[in-house]
Amino acid sequence: RVSIFSDLNNLNDITMDPDFASLCGISEKELVEFFDEDVRVLAEKQNMSCSDTYAMLKRKYDGYHFVQDTEGMYNPFSVLNTFFRMMPENYWFSTGTPTILVKLLQKNNYLLSDLTGNAEATADELTGLETINTNPIPLFFQSGYLTIKEYDERFKNYILGFPNEEVEQGFLNFLMPSYMNMHGRNTSFHIMNFIKELEKGKIDSFMERLQSLFS
Repeated sequence: RVSIFSDLNNLNDITMDPDFASLCGISEKELVEFFDEDVRVLAEKQNMSCSDTYAMLKRKYDGYHFVQDTEGMYNPFSVLNTFFRMMPENYWFSTGTPTILVKLLQKNNYLLSDLTGNAEATADELTGLETINTNPIPLFFQSGYLTIKEYDERFKNYILGFPNEEVEQGFLNFLMPSYMNMHGRNTSFHIMNFIKELEKGKIDSFMERLQSLFS
């Protein structure tokens, strides 16, 4: 329907239609009704209580909102893979690295801090791709890396952010090396060293590592 495709238009776009807001995902009710047995097995495998397991699944995989004021949806790919392997991992993010998104962010000098709940867009921007060369947010929304967090009724603006821990951790871990030129060891290795230095009270080492990242 968008301008980059010329042969097909006049479609009924249900992207942000409330009647279809729960079409692509697993709701909280569906998770409890159809997957409770799987959750109990997962809880036993992970040495967790059932309530803590539900909370973990919600934190990692819930949070997708395709329309304002609708219930959050769980990522079905990640949830089903978690039950298949009985191990909570970043399954959806590992299916592909968002190289084009990183390039768009760098090209537009976009602040990474604005991705954590400060990105704004109108409904027209979210359902079109005409402005992605100057505004990468619509592509982030349509590809699932950002979702609706709030809606400003006065200005008809959507506030966007990461839907859950899986997307946020995966994306920032992928972005950090691109922005900070980390070569060799992966991002988690650097984060691990930060934590260890703080826990051991090695403030000088921590500050040196921090300064090297900023430089």
